[in-house]
Amino acid sequence: MATSFQTSTTGITPVYPLHEAPLPKTAFVDSRGETWVPAGHTSAGELILACPEPLNEDDRGEGPSFPWTLRVVEGLFGPLTALADLEERRLVEVDTEFLEMYGPDQRAWKRWQVEAYEAAMAKVFAEFIPAVAA
Repeated sequence: MATSFQTSTTGITPVYPLHEAPLPKTAFVDSRGETWVPAGHTSAGELILACPEPLNEDDRGEGPSFPWTLRVVEGLFGPLTALADLEERRLVEVDTEFLEMYGPDQRAWKRWQVEAYEAAMAKVFAEFIPAVAA
């Protein structure tokens, strides 16, 4: 059964040539900790990724970039992990750490324990929120 966001309200499913298809929203992290974001498609429809904030200053440049396809990035810098998966993994680690420290029944935690837990979870969320320009 399809949910409402999976079906078109007009009943018409848009079809795009692969190189014009909408970009996925998923960002990826490579084995070096670099973040890669979708940046277009090749004329054959292959997903192109860009690393907008490389950790190495020498990797920054101006002008047209090499077309880093998903396959090339995975081959050279993989494995790639979806950024959302890294966030979820980190949240589970923090949750597990607090459950081991304070016990599995969160209803029995003292107020300061709940506040420490909430602060730790908020810190993880903040690590994964993209910076917003003021």
